[in-house]
Amino acid sequence: MWLPSGGHVEPAEDPWHTVRRECLEELRIEAVPASITGDRPTFLTVTRTRGQGQHTDVSLWYVLRGEAGQVTSFDETEFDAIKWLTLDRVLATPEDTLDPHMHRFTRKLMSLIALHRSTR
Repeated sequence: MWLPSGGHVEPAEDPWHTVRRECLEELRIEAVPASITGDRPTFLTVTRTRGQGQHTDVSLWYVLRGEAGQVTSFDETEFDAIKWLTLDRVLATPEDTLDPHMHRFTRKLMSLIALHRSTR
C-alpha cells in the first residue's frame, strides 16, 4: 500500500513543526508550505490501522510545495520505496493500493487549486 509520509506529534510539539521535522527525517527535504494553504492543515482523517498493534490514527494533512525529483534519498527504515504521482495519476490508481483517504484528499486539493486559479 502506498501511503504519504508522516509521523507523530511529539508532546508539546506544534503540528507544523512535526511536518518540518518529519520531512527532514524521512524525505531529507525542507517542508515548504504551498501558497494556497500555508502552514495549516487542509484535511483531517480518522483511520483504524491494520495489522499488529492496531490503533486509531488521527491525521492532519498538509499541502507542501515541491517538484518531482526533489527527493533524492529517503529513510529506508521508514519506506521500502517512494514514488511521485500527479493528482490525475492518484485518481487513476486503484483506491485499495493507496491510503484510504488519498482519493478524497486529491479531489479536495484539485478543487482548492481550481478555486485559487479562478480568484486570481
